[in-house]
Amino acid sequence: MLRDDCSHEKIERLPSIIRCPFANVKERREAIVLTTDPAWKAVSGIDVNVQHPIYVAGNTRADMAALTETCEGEVVYGIGGGLAIDTAKYVAAAKALPLIAVPTLLSTDAFLTNATGVRENGCVHYLPSKAPDTVIVDMDVLCNAPAAMRASGAADVLSIATALWDWQEAEKMGANLSNQQLTPQAVDMASTLLQTLLDNAREIGRGTPTGLKLLLDLLCMEVQLCYQCGHSRVEEGSEHYFVYAIENHLTSAEGNSETTNGAPLLHGELVGLGILLMAVLQSQPWTQYRHALECLQINYRPSAVTREAIAETLINLSDYVAQHQLPYTVATTLRITPDIAERTIQTVLD
Repeated sequence: MLRDDCSHEKIERLPSIIRCPFANVKERREAIVLTTDPAWKAVSGIDVNVQHPIYVAGNTRADMAALTETCEGEVVYGIGGGLAIDTAKYVAAAKALPLIAVPTLLSTDAFLTNATGVRENGCVHYLPSKAPDTVIVDMDVLCNAPAAMRASGAADVLSIATALWDWQEAEKMGANLSNQQLTPQAVDMASTLLQTLLDNAREIGRGTPTGLKLLLDLLCMEVQLCYQCGHSRVEEGSEHYFVYAIENHLTSAEGNSETTNGAPLLHGELVGLGILLMAVLQSQPWTQYRHALECLQINYRPSAVTREAIAETLINLSDYVAQHQLPYTVATTLRITPDIAERTIQTVLD
């Protein structure tokens, strides 16, 4: 074991993953179940000792802290997508309880990570929480999830396309932090994950067991690569900053019919849109990424987002990045004028 007076750096690892029908799960401990209504219906055969599941609605620190105060149990279950599982990670960490993650669709990589995304002061922040002790995957449930949602987590692998460009550009500019230096090995591994996704996007988008098992593998390898690097620069760059900024814009303008029509937004849809916009601004061959999104059945034209909202977000993106002190990307120094914003939007959406 380590000496008490020595410093050390821990490399995290993936949680244990069990593939089995949810009907095989029999939990006798008193459970805190954090979920959503559609997700709870999707796992109707699961046998968990819970009186009433808690339906999660908000993703602020206050929302999660309030839930933590009101629930009691011996084990925490997060059932559903990113919101439910992120909340479960927060609650389990706060109450020092074991955590079981039960993803009902591959909409995000949250069921694999040890941090919880919360919205604070207009930006997403990742709070240290805990990774699940066990992840239970029922491939039949994943395959039968709604087509528009079941593979939207692939956007967090496709984002390597723009994030890696940003990370490499930051290295050229001498703008990477000392603990975020670029390594050729990380570039090679990330590029392989990206190319594998591009080559298999149609199979994944069809929702076949083979395709979704591959997506699960890609998400696992993407998360472990981030752990090995000690940061997420390999898959989080300007495309995610665009997402944080436009989510803040839409939240601030809630109720404005010119901005949103109230339709629900998926993380993968916004990331997909961000990838295309940033790839154009990076002068990348972006049409291959659009083709991949179409094969994956990820809608990069979410109806809840108007062109006006996209344009305003692009125009203000460099100020947003500076305000929140986000790492160097194409959005750091590129001043996007109204004309550049409109031409970029036309390129991607027309």
